[in-house]
This record gives sequence, C-alpha cells and structure tokens, in this order.
Amino acid sequence: MIRRSSLRIRITLITTIIMILISIILTGISVYNANTTFVPLINEKNIKNGEIDKDSDIELKPSIDNKIELSDGSEDLGIYYAESIDVNSLEYSFKIKAILYMIIIIIIGSIMIYFILGKMLNPVNKLSKQVEVINEYRLSQRISGFNNGDELNNLQDSFNIMLDRLDRAFESQKRFSSDAAHELKTPLAVLKNSLDVLEIDENPSDEDYRYTVSVFKKQTERMINLVNNLFIMSEQKEYHFNDNVDIHIIINEIVNDLENEIKDKDLSVNVKVSNFSMNGNNTMLTHAISNIIQNAVKYNNQNGSIDILVKERDNNCVITIKDTGIGIEKGKEKEVFEPFYRVDTSRSRKVGGAGLGLAITKDIINRHGGIVSYSPNDSGGSIFEIVLPIIKS
Repeated sequence: MIRRSSLRIRITLITTIIMILISIILTGISVYNANTTFVPLINEKNIKNGEIDKDSDIELKPSIDNKIELSDGSEDLGIYYAESIDVNSLEYSFKIKAILYMIIIIIIGSIMIYFILGKMLNPVNKLSKQVEVINEYRLSQRISGFNNGDELNNLQDSFNIMLDRLDRAFESQKRFSSDAAHELKTPLAVLKNSLDVLEIDENPSDEDYRYTVSVFKKQTERMINLVNNLFIMSEQKEYHFNDNVDIHIIINEIVNDLENEIKDKDLSVNVKVSNFSMNGNNTMLTHAISNIIQNAVKYNNQNGSIDILVKERDNNCVITIKDTGIGIEKGKEKEVFEPFYRVDTSRSRKVGGAGLGLAITKDIINRHGGIVSYSPNDSGGSIFEIVLPIIKS
C-alpha cells in the first residue's frame, strides 16, 4: 500500500509544505498589519494623560474604583464606570488565535489534499494494474477504459502503440528464429541422409565417397553462409562511415566477380555509372549492392538482361538495378525485404539461397540513412532502387 501510494504521499507533502509557507506568510502579514494599524488606533482611543481626546474640551478628573468623573470646565458631566483597554493582552490573544487557526487550516487542508489525490490517482492505479498483467505471452492485450481525452487517455494510446510495436517485433523474432532453425535443419538432414545411404552400402565405391564428400561440402558451405548472414543481421554495433566510397568501382568489381554466372546464362549486363564518390562503409555497401545484383543473376532467365544505372538526384546517389527474371508475385512486394522470404522456394534451394540477402541489404542501406525499394518491371522481372544521401567530408 505504501509503495502504491508513494506518489500520492509525495504530492501531499509538497502541497502541504507550499500551503504551510503561504499560511505563515499570510499570518505574518495579518499580525504585522494588526501591530501597525489597529494597535495604534486603540492606543489613540485609550484614556491616558487625563484626556479623552486631544482635541476635546472634556477633562478627566482623578477617581478610584474605576470611576471616571468627566467635566468640560464649567460643570460636571457625571461619573461613569469604565475599564481600561489592555492592548498587550489583545495583541497576544490575536497572535495566538491566528497561529492556532493557521495550524487547524493546514491540518484540515492536508487531510483533504490526501484524500482528493487518492480519488484523482485511482485511474493511475487502474492503468498500472492493467499494465502489470501484460507480459511476453499477452502482447495482444490492450489497455482500455481511459477515454476522457485527458493525459491518461494519451498515455493509454501511447502504451497501446508501444504494445503494437512489441507484438510485431516479437512475432517477427519468433518467425525469424523458426525460419533460421528450419534453414539449418535442412542441410543437416541432407548430411544425415547421405551418411545413412553410405552406411547401408556394404561396399561403397570411390564414386559413392566422392559424391558424399561433394554433398557434405555443398551443405557445409550453405550452413556457413547462413550462419554468416545471421551474424550480420544480429550484429548491433555501429558501422563507421568514414570510407571514401566509389560506387563505380564497387559495381564493376561485383559484375566482374559474377562473370562466370553471367556467361552461363548468356546475360546481357549494361552498366551506366556516373563518376562520383561519397562517404560510407565501403565493405557494407559492397555487400548490400552485391546481394541485389547476385539475385538479378541467379533468378534471371536464360539470355536475359540486367541494367544497372547510377546517377545523382537531389544530392542523393540513386542506384537502379533492373532485370528480366521471374519477378515478385503480385501482393508480395512488401514481404520481399523480410528475412527468409523467397520468391521460388525450390529454385532458391537449388541456387543456395536462404532468403536473407535483401533483408541484410535493407538493414545496411537504412543504417546509411538511405532507402531501398522494389517495383515490378513492365517487361517482366524486377526493379530495385537504392537511394543513398551523398555525405562528403
């Protein structure tokens, strides 16, 4: 209870302290005004020095037993009974009463503030209880009941937006883990099957051994590539962006590295690159651009073409890669940059793809402050566009 009411108590204490300070100031002002205004007024009206009033002709004659004999000089006006006014007693009494009333007001005010705050903080406690029951297994649950258009309403909306993001992130992470496990399981299953076949054969030939070795080599390379890509995606450290990146050199090197694959499919590759440089991470940008060009080669049709255009637009480096391959199924455009997405599963496995290349490309480009997008090629195939801000030292 104390823990839940800590905010309530703190606000009550702060408000009480402020109220005490204000009460002390007001009481001090009241006492000061009484001393400087009302006490002199009373003293002026008191009977002293044998006069009723400085400007009066009435004369006070000495008497006893609190009897006052008044005379105007010509005749006696009579005898009156009177008590002298004790100014000091009145002043002391006023101060005591003022302080007493101040203490009473502070106590009553503090109690009222405490209970009023409790009433006002009830919605906060209600919100807290709803948040407490939400965990990693209940991310689909949403906070409700605060629709008054106040700050709690805004807080409710902010919490729900955050929960939406967390829900999507957890689902994406679970899907990613499941797909990664599946991708690792597949080559392991192939390796096991190859060993089982070799074990069944009592007298395996050299050809059988060579075939098994080739299978092991291929599947091992596949797992190594998969693990390397997973490591790149999970790595959270910041890149440095101090390299002098020449896009022309990067693209020419990538095309040269893919020369054998390009010849095998009789592909026509047209490269048109403007000569300019920018700051960035040379290794990561090479990896990002290479993933798209490799896909353009892998998933292209025989005797197809690849057009690579690099130009400067609005102080941005725009890289357009157009191919005549199988393209992306309509309605799946938004999924193309998701981890483990494959256009053609059987074909991807045949060429050794795991569906991580474009996801890695998107991550690298985003870290450079750029964007990568997909659009279908009207003549068949895909068009990928990378837009990078030109940062120069």
